[in-house]
Formats: sequence, C-alpha cells, structure tokens
Amino acid sequence: MSDTNTNTNDTVASQKTTENINPKKADFTQKFTKIILILSLLYFVWYIVSDRFVPHTSEARIRSFVIPIVPEVAGRISKIYIAGDRPVTQGELLFEIEDQDYIFAVEQAQGNLELAGQDVGANTAAVAAAKANLEKAKADLIAKEANANRIFEVEAKGVVSKAQGDQARGVLAAAQQSVLNTQASYEQAQEQLGQQGQKNAKIQNALAALSQSKLDLARTKVRAPSDGVISYAKINVGHYAAVGSKVMTFIDSDYFWIEASYRENNLGHITKGDAVDIVLDSSPGDIFTGEVVSVGYGVSFDKSVPGELPTPQKSTGWMRSAQRFTVIIKFDANTVDKNLLREGGQADVMTYTGDNFILNGLAKVSIWITSKLAYLY
Repeated sequence: MSDTNTNTNDTVASQKTTENINPKKADFTQKFTKIILILSLLYFVWYIVSDRFVPHTSEARIRSFVIPIVPEVAGRISKIYIAGDRPVTQGELLFEIEDQDYIFAVEQAQGNLELAGQDVGANTAAVAAAKANLEKAKADLIAKEANANRIFEVEAKGVVSKAQGDQARGVLAAAQQSVLNTQASYEQAQEQLGQQGQKNAKIQNALAALSQSKLDLARTKVRAPSDGVISYAKINVGHYAAVGSKVMTFIDSDYFWIEASYRENNLGHITKGDAVDIVLDSSPGDIFTGEVVSVGYGVSFDKSVPGELPTPQKSTGWMRSAQRFTVIIKFDANTVDKNLLREGGQADVMTYTGDNFILNGLAKVSIWITSKLAYLY
C-alpha cells in the first residue's frame, strides 16, 4: 500500500513539473520563431531596397590590356630572354628568331642597289641610309600609335586621367615629327642622287627591297610593347615561330580597371561618378575605393544565323534568369598596390547611388563582412 501511494505521488509530481516546464518551452519557441520571421522579413526588405539603391555584385573581374606576342617574320627561335610570369619594360628584348637568312637578304639587296646605281652612274649609299632611317621611324611610329591607342581607349572610358592621355599624345606627336624629319632627309638625299636616279625604276625597286629586308631583319628581335608582364611563354629554343602565330601573352601592367556584371534591375540608379567599395580576392580584409565610369547599354543575345529562322530561348525554370550588364569601374588614384592586380582576378563591388545615410551605412557593414569572408575564398 505504501509503495502504491509513493508511485502515485511521483506521478502527480511529474505531471506538475511537466505542466510548469511546457508553457515556458512553448513561449520560448514562439518568441524565437517570431524573431526569425522578423529578421527574415527585414532581410527581405533590405534585399529589395538595397538591390536598387546600394546594389552589390560578386560577378566582377580585374581587367587590363592583354596582347598576344606574334612574330612578323618566320623562323626558328634562337634565343629566349624572358620566361613566363616575369615583369618586363617597354622595348625589352623577349626573344630572337634565327637571322642568317635575313642578313643574307639585306646583303643581297645592298648588292642589287649598288648594281642599279652603277647602271646610272649614281651614288646610292646616302639615299639607302636615309630610307632606312625613314622606315625605322615609321616602324617606331606604328608601335607608339598602338600603345597610345590603348591609352586613349581607357581615357575615353575615364579609367585614366587626362594628364596620362596628354602624355601619350606628346609621345605620339614626337614620333610623328620624327617621321616627318626623316622623310625630309630622304627626299633631300634623293635630290642629291640626281633626276635620272630618282626616276630610275631599278634604283627605286632596289631601295624598296633593301628597306624591306632591313625591316625584316629588325623584326627578328621581338620586344615588349610597353611595361607589363609576360604571362604565357611555353616555348623553347628551336621552336618554329610562324608569322602571326601567338608565341607569348603580354599583359599591360600600367592600366587596370574593374568590369562588374550587374543584374538589369540593379541599374535603375547607377550613374557615372557613383562611389564604390571594392573587395579583391587577392587582398582579403581590405576595402578599396573607386567610382563608376560607364554603364553598359547592350549585350549580345541574338545567336541566330543570317538567313535562318531564329530559335526562341527556352526557360529552364519557373523564373527566368536575370540579364546582366557590364559596368566599368576605376580605382581611385593611388589607393591600391598594382602588385595586387592581375588580369581576370575576382572582386566584390558595392555601389552607392545616393546620400542615404542608413542604406549606405548598412551597405558599408555588409561589404566589411564580405571583406572578412574573403579569407575563406
């Protein structure tokens, strides 16, 4: 009997304890659920608003000029001075092509010119030297035009300052003036050659052949087009370099910018001059500043072949994929070490489209968290 009473009392006590605990647990669960729902709702609102006023993208890459190094004359490579992933300066020798055939061509052209001069009794040495100087000046102008055009391209986008563009224009103008000066010297040498020599077809053809052979000989030495890095050079001595075939890849190290891919509904308030914060995968924990310089106005989507009917794109889900557009961004001057910048490197970008203190403050916190998470990438 005593045991029965004891069991009954334990059961009653247990029920009372359960009754006391369950309401507390239920109340905590309800509060926790409400907190989660409120936080989810706030995040949802933040997501919608931030997408329009402080858009963020992780689809951004560092860009620079990538130039394939291709020989302009054919032959086997006799010397290699620069291997892959090494910085180079403008004009630095990269590799040489066997030049014996080209030296022979120059000697043969010189002999033909002397024979042509003997036919008309004219001294052609001064004319040949003047024409060689003219061709060299023209080749130098072509190289400097190519380099200047690259600078003008990023200047037009606002990536570099007008002062840098003016400097490139000065270098280009000097090269153009050099061509004019050597052209005048060549014409003066022709006048000294005499009327008969100027109009003699043999002499003119021999002069042209000599200039071409000297130009081909000079092209057996391939040089860096500007300051940068040779990033691809899987060749060795003896490799046959064909005309126009890529031998190395050159990356310009003077000019870098960001190409960020934004969803179409991010673009509503993005304008030129908007401030941005940038997080580079190469420098986790750091935040760099910059600004928007242009917003893309088009993308390629029509893959139909002319003359054929278009093929409509099929949706792969109940929601269509967002269209993305490219936004060009430049770094603020002297805010980032160029050693951190590599062509194709990934980045996160936060864009500030207005002066909203609250939204911008929350966005600053968000990009700061992103910069710390970059350590895990």
